[in-house]
Formats: sequence, C-alpha cells, structure tokens
Amino acid sequence: MVFKNEIKAVISYLILFLTGLVFWVFIKVGNRTIIIGRENVPWRKNCLIIANHLTMVDSWFLTFAVYWPEVMVRPSLFPWHLPEERNFMKQHCLLTLLCDLSKCIPINRGSGDFIGKLDLLVDKLQNGSMMIFPEGGRSRQPKSGQLNTWRRGAAVLACEAQGVVLPVAIRGVEDILPIGKKFPRLFKHVAIVIGQPIEIKDLLTDNKEESVKIISNRLRVDLQATLEMAFKQLEK
Repeated sequence: MVFKNEIKAVISYLILFLTGLVFWVFIKVGNRTIIIGRENVPWRKNCLIIANHLTMVDSWFLTFAVYWPEVMVRPSLFPWHLPEERNFMKQHCLLTLLCDLSKCIPINRGSGDFIGKLDLLVDKLQNGSMMIFPEGGRSRQPKSGQLNTWRRGAAVLACEAQGVVLPVAIRGVEDILPIGKKFPRLFKHVAIVIGQPIEIKDLLTDNKEESVKIISNRLRVDLQATLEMAFKQLEK
C-alpha cells in the first residue's frame, strides 16, 4: 500500500511538472499575463488561496501565478483544488484519474458534501495549501468588477484550519475561455493580483459562529479590493 502511494505521488508530480511547463508557456507566451504581488505569498503550509472565478482554467492561471516554479522543489505547496464533482468526475475514467493525480477533491455542491468532507479538507490544508472560489461558481458578469454571490464555505474552512488566507484576483482570462466555449483563445491580456495575506488567528473570537461571520466579511472585502486592483492593471 505504501509502495502504491509512493508510485502515485511520483506520477502526480510528473503530471503536475509537465502540465506546469506547458501551461506556463501558454500563460506567458501564448497570452500576456501580468502578475502583481508575488512578494505577498506566504511560503508556508496551511495557506488557503481564495479567488474570484471566471473560467474553467482559472485554477491553472492562479496556481502558477502564485507558486510556479518554486512549487517544483516544494511540491507539498501545490494547492489542492475542489472542483464541482458533476463537471469533472465520473464522466470519463481518464478525466477522473487525471483529476485525482492533480490533487483534486471533488465536491458535490449544494448537497452538504462540503461539510461532510470538512475534516479531510482541513487536514489537507494544514499539511499543504488549497484553492477555493468563495463565489461558488463562475461569474456570469465577468467584466462587472464585482464579486458574485458569496458563500461561507471558505470562511468555515479557514476558521477550522486557523492558518493564513491569501486573496488573489484574476481579470482578462474570460476573454481566453468565455463561458460556453470549448477551445481557448490566444494573445489576450490577463492581470493577476496577489493581495496581502490574512492571519485567521487574529480574527477569532470565543464564539465560532461569530468568528465565521467576521472571517467571511474580511475575506470578501479583501478579495473585492484585490479584484479592483486587477481591473486597474488592465486599464493601464
């Protein structure tokens, strides 16, 4: 069993490494991507990345903006992802296997699955990093500059893990893969802004429900501010 886990870890690393090389070329050569604020990245475990959600490829852009290429020598920091189970899993065996090897934990949203897997998510987060989209889905108004419907899952997870939260905003990727399109476009401009990290322990109170509300409000305010900075980058 241990041997199988080691083989799986090696295969997973190779997939992430090769995918990373290809996608980095796509980000930097195929499209003009501006990354602001990498000095804000906390190079530590128990880091929850929160971001606005525009397309199906957001997580790749954001992961490599934040961690590439350093993550290749610190693979434990390659973030776990929480894709919608109905979008990625159980539709095709090869896609399911690829998601599993790419550090994905599928979530069936709206079913209580997130809370049911909360202990697992906290464990993975505290021993690495994780990315989550608090809006719960892709924005149908990507050029509005405003966050979509806000869900409290990120705040609940952050409250339980008690680590650091890193707000990251992306703008322009909606022109590369608009909703409804299957093939990406090239030579577009993308701006990614990495905001200031938020220490969750500074926001905790003696009441867990109150703590979750405080954390949720803080995360939304900081991510909205980071998103506005991303919009300004493309206006220059």
